[in-house]
Order: sequence, then structure tokens, then C-alpha cells
Amino acid sequence: MNKPRILISNDDGIKSPFLPPFAKALSKIADIEIVVPAREQSWIGRAYNRHEEIFVEELDFYGFKCRTVSGTPSDCVNIALAHLCSQAPDAVVSGLNIGQNIAVPLLWSSGTFAAAVEAAGWGFPAFAFSMKLEKKYYEACRVRHTPPPPELLENLENASAHAAAFIANSLARSDFEDGDILNVNYPAVFSPETPFEYCVPAHAKLSSLYVRNERGNFDFSYAIGETSSPTGQRTDIECLESGHACHSRVNIRRMG
Repeated sequence: MNKPRILISNDDGIKSPFLPPFAKALSKIADIEIVVPAREQSWIGRAYNRHEEIFVEELDFYGFKCRTVSGTPSDCVNIALAHLCSQAPDAVVSGLNIGQNIAVPLLWSSGTFAAAVEAAGWGFPAFAFSMKLEKKYYEACRVRHTPPPPELLENLENASAHAAAFIANSLARSDFEDGDILNVNYPAVFSPETPFEYCVPAHAKLSSLYVRNERGNFDFSYAIGETSSPTGQRTDIECLESGHACHSRVNIRRMG
């Protein structure tokens, strides 16, 4: 049986230390192409780079076919599907993101989720994968792009292997309606024994995302306000707080 074809994108960019182990894991179950931002594009949401010329560069990435795009995650997926992919993919996978992507409406601020939305808008099966990170690792991975230390790498490789199996099983079941996105979040500590639950995205009231600094200006400070479950089912927030991995289904055709 031929392997499925998968397009991988992200919002952390080509220098993300999460990208190599994630790509290697997915390459075991699929033929992969990588099209990612040339630099980090976190929290960019569904933005397109309308007012600037976009450049694409090809490079070897651990032996995988890879291109970088001087634009947003949505630009990456749009340009890849229209112009770059040698064949139409069987699915588009965004991730593995440095940090969780949970709760509505904050989920819509995520560049990782936005890449999956772009794919779903084209009618492709779409996945978004994210991993919660202990604070002591966050800046090293996101800002300095340092390789994960052994204890983090083990969790990262476990999550990547699980993601690959989840993708393969989902595609084998043809478990998609037009517009579906499967949004998956892993806790900071993840092993093959970690529970994996279906959930719904929490509904969160927005609160301040900025704090005043010593100069009288404002710095970003991640926060989630009061949350609730729209259906009474367990939410993504509750699952991660329990140390469980979780997956939810979001359909962009049912938003209006």
C-alpha cells in the first residue's frame, strides 16, 4: 500500500526545535513535504501577507523536501497547495507547536490552528498538533531555538510518534467531513501510557493579555479568563490540567 502524502506546516518556523522530530515521526507513515514560515509567526492567526512580495526558498531539511515562505502560516499552506506541492496531499498537518492551543476564541489567534483552517477551507483533511511546555523550556525552545534537552526530547518524540499513529488511523477511517480540523494537544509530560481523551474546546471569556512594564508600555502576558464547556463534555483545558492528551473536532463550515 502506498503511503499517504502529507504537507507539514507550522507557525514556529523553520528553526523550531520541535520540527525535526515531528517530521521524522510523520515520515514513517507518510511521504512528507514541508512548507513553513522562514521565521516565527506565532499568534498571527488567519493573517495573509497581502501587501508584501512573498519569497520561497528551497532547502534540505534532514533529507526531507522543504521550503520556507516569507509569510504567515496561512500564506504557507495557500501557496503550497496552489503552487508548490508536487501532488495534492492526502492531508495537511500543522505542528508540532511549541505550547498549547486551546479554548475559543483564543484558538483562532493561533498560527498553528490557522494553517489547519486554511487546509480545511480547501477541503483537505486537516490536523493541528500542539504540546504544552514547562516554563523552564519555553523561552529556550521558542526564542533561542536550542535543541531539546534529553528529558524534553523524550516527551517530544513520544508525542510525535503518537501524532503519526493518530494521523494514520484517522486517514484510514476516512474520518473527515468537509471543513473538519482535528485539534490535538499534548501535556508537558507525555508517554505511551498517557490517557488520550476526546474533548471540546473550552469557551473562554477574554481577559487582559498585557501587563504594564516599568517604562509605562505594555508587554504580552498569556492569560485565559473564566472558562466553561459548551456541551457539558470535558474541555481541552480540563484534560491538560489533568495531565491528559486530548483531541477535539472543529468544523469551519458550521461556524455561521
